[in-house]
Amino acid sequence: MYNYSVLIYCTQKCLISSSNILYTRMRMTTMKFLVVIILLALFASSVAIIYLSQKKDTENGDTTSGNQGTGQDIIAYNYNIFRYTANEVYVENANAPQYDLPVDLSKVKNIEHIILSPEAKDFLEKNGFVVVPGKIDDLAEFYKSLEKNGFPVFITSDSVLFVYHTFFDMILIDLEEKYFVKILNSLLSNVLKEADRLYNNLPENTFAKTATKLDIAFLSVALKLLNPEARTPSYVGTLVNEELNLILGANQPQAISPIFGYKEDYTQYKPRGHYTLNKTLERYFRTMMWLGRMRFEAQDPMDPSLAKIQTAQALILTYLMLSTRVDNSTALNLWEKIYLPTSFIVGSSDDLTFYDYIKVMREVYGEFSPVEVNDASKLKEFMEKIVKLDKSRIISSPIFPEEKRRLVGLRFMGQRFILDGYIHQQLCYSNLPTRFRVTGLDIMAALGSERAFCHLEPEFKKHVGFKEKLLSIRENLTKLTQENWTSTLYMGWLYSLKSLLVKPGKGYPTFMTTVAWQDKCLNTALSSWAQLRHDTILYAKQPYAELTAIPPKQSDLGYVEPNTSLYSRLRNLAQATKNGLSKLGLIDRRMDYKLKSFIELLNDLLTISQKELLGEKLSKKEQNLIKNYGYILESLLTLREPKVKDPRIIADVFTEPNSNMVLEVGTGYFDKILVVYKTPDGDLYISVGATMSYYEFYWPQTDRLTDDQWRKMIEENRQPPQPEWVRYFKVINVESTFQG
Repeated sequence: MYNYSVLIYCTQKCLISSSNILYTRMRMTTMKFLVVIILLALFASSVAIIYLSQKKDTENGDTTSGNQGTGQDIIAYNYNIFRYTANEVYVENANAPQYDLPVDLSKVKNIEHIILSPEAKDFLEKNGFVVVPGKIDDLAEFYKSLEKNGFPVFITSDSVLFVYHTFFDMILIDLEEKYFVKILNSLLSNVLKEADRLYNNLPENTFAKTATKLDIAFLSVALKLLNPEARTPSYVGTLVNEELNLILGANQPQAISPIFGYKEDYTQYKPRGHYTLNKTLERYFRTMMWLGRMRFEAQDPMDPSLAKIQTAQALILTYLMLSTRVDNSTALNLWEKIYLPTSFIVGSSDDLTFYDYIKVMREVYGEFSPVEVNDASKLKEFMEKIVKLDKSRIISSPIFPEEKRRLVGLRFMGQRFILDGYIHQQLCYSNLPTRFRVTGLDIMAALGSERAFCHLEPEFKKHVGFKEKLLSIRENLTKLTQENWTSTLYMGWLYSLKSLLVKPGKGYPTFMTTVAWQDKCLNTALSSWAQLRHDTILYAKQPYAELTAIPPKQSDLGYVEPNTSLYSRLRNLAQATKNGLSKLGLIDRRMDYKLKSFIELLNDLLTISQKELLGEKLSKKEQNLIKNYGYILESLLTLREPKVKDPRIIADVFTEPNSNMVLEVGTGYFDKILVVYKTPDGDLYISVGATMSYYEFYWPQTDRLTDDQWRKMIEENRQPPQPEWVRYFKVINVESTFQG
């Protein structure tokens, strides 16, 4: 179904198209003409009813919190623009060819072409697979080298998830550079100009004039961050410059904002993720961070006067969004051109929006005029009503528990509710009084991973109530429907990762039935989650297997990691990405083609996986696809921005303000994975593939890491060790010089 704003957009398109048809068919009879006009009017009325109905549902509290940690609270989050059908594929009664563990490696046909250390050999015999350090930074070239040297290729879930990550990141870069920067510049410039005009016409020494001046300072900071050459009113110059110095310095964890008068974490303004690629993206990052983090307080028990002036600011800003005209449209329409696509990708704002303020403003004031904020009684009435609409669930500012009420208010482009952020919020102080630091395992355990749950046992012993709280969250998440999981691309990505956390059933390939394989899948899920958080951060050496000097003869044999649930969910997600951006008119021909090719690949991998699980032979065409996988990846991963293909990424996903540390999660080089599989003819082979490497560690808040910093750490062998539990499936004997 469509979100109301997209419905209105589609209605407008329909009306324009219909008017063109009417224009070209002037021979239409008067009666037919009237019928068409009536039908169009009915359609437009239906859209309006849907709009009002959906807004009423939202505003009446269907998506409010107040019962945090309950299943209903999570299920209530179903704002979306496009839902997609989760057409999933499962294989019942799997019957893949089996072998006994420990496997006798002497019976493996191509074992003589693999050099193994004693430790790697032990892993391979015990589990049927082993992961060894690979130092692979180009996925396509690695798979091509396997084909050139005649090694059977193992197509991993890691590799297809990495492809989606690169597409997702590249799509965001394109949207931001080609569309959002220009829209945002026009929006800020025009609203600031209108605010300046309003300020000059307001009576002196009034509450309205003071509030408008602060709005002008707020907008001026945003515009100067986006466009340093922009001219802004001189009468707010001092305030603006003081704020800009703190933002550009990006090294103060808890400084008082000169404009807003409350504490802000200015370390958040250091560009990270793909936003370090160029100056345009750096400026966009800082601007959107400012617009997304700074709130206009609707209540403040510690300083009621601050809430009053900032509520007045929010009202005047809302008025400006409705009254400012930009190219036959309103500023609010321009705002929606950024808000709606990013809602489709990541989700809706976790804070009060202009929609909420418009509703209550009209209830209290009717036709609002900026001078009406001078009326203290009406302002109080507005404040009492607006706080009842608050639905925020994630704390994103450095506050004490008793200060939570201060977080209620309007954010210009509020940062989005994300499920994993909500999980982390529930599993730390103050929801768990003794737990100040979270881990990536928290997310995977909540999503259903039994191995993650096992690895958290030491934490359960240290923190009273942690285990029970986690079990409660996990139970609540089971109440989410496919409709919930497919409400945004972000949720769809998490839904795809959930398929990695399910223990393979009876009849799956032997190596997939081991506990070690569950840990390998946990590593893959965490790695992909780190990439998801990296991409959306604005809105997370020897011994190893060598190829012999004399390669084996060319072979058509190879194997696909048979996870039909993952491939079908990821295919549906890729299709939703393609369809959604197409309907919004925000995808270019090249990316559209790449997504189409990726969807076709996933369909092929799905078919091959089904055959493998049923013990059926692959066709020559299917064997060739596996063999030539590197060339397929090369075509998919030929992108405008080469750095997007580098697997070494980092993202800070959680801030611990008491110690001024952040949780960094990231991925390093691709490792090599070797698996023993059995063909329908009964032969054993080793195939080789690539798997991701996951890292997490706490790092100083004042030095939130960029990708370039992380890559340098890895190149200089200063990265932290991977989590201890990767030793269940990976050979590790290289010491790091990490100093955290």
